[in-house]
Amino acid sequence: MFRFIIFFLFLSFFSSLAEAHTFTGMVGFYDGISHPVLGIDHFLAMVSVGVISAQIGGRAIWKIPTTFVCIMLIGGIVGISFELSHQYNSKDYITMSVEVAIILSVILLGIAISMEQKIPNKVTIIFIGIFGLFHGIAHGLEMPWAANPILFALGFTSGTAILHLFGVAIGYFATQNFFSTLLLRIAGFFCAIYGIYLLFAI
Repeated sequence: MFRFIIFFLFLSFFSSLAEAHTFTGMVGFYDGISHPVLGIDHFLAMVSVGVISAQIGGRAIWKIPTTFVCIMLIGGIVGISFELSHQYNSKDYITMSVEVAIILSVILLGIAISMEQKIPNKVTIIFIGIFGLFHGIAHGLEMPWAANPILFALGFTSGTAILHLFGVAIGYFATQNFFSTLLLRIAGFFCAIYGIYLLFAI
């Protein structure tokens, strides 16, 4: 289990070298799938959602990630519509607001992991849905002009689902004993701290 924690931290570190919205020059499906994977803010949030669902257990293992992905797809459609329509004159303001919301999701999800099941499930699902909406809008706003919108949406949805599954695996194996559970909660704490750093680095 300790290897899962180390692997998670390892990927997080090297993902930070890419930073959010940087190396996504390919178009279509590949560009969509790389967006949540190469952005440290998206990456941490996606994995955290999977971890939290595993911590809660039961139907939450599929219900929470499914809720996130479905609402994220709606947000993605909204973001893509904005990007294609040109009917908004304050893109910088919108992008900044969405980015702040995403970073807040990293902070709050990290706190939720460190608290481990002390937040009511209904509250968790509501916030997961809100976070999914903003992550989806961010994906849509970052769609390259040459990309096929359908393939791009399919790509970022697939990338998100993969990261959720990765997080579920981490959460499941980490909750098998006290030591690994403690390490996971500590990782959640540092995830929140890193989110605070990102917030002040904007």
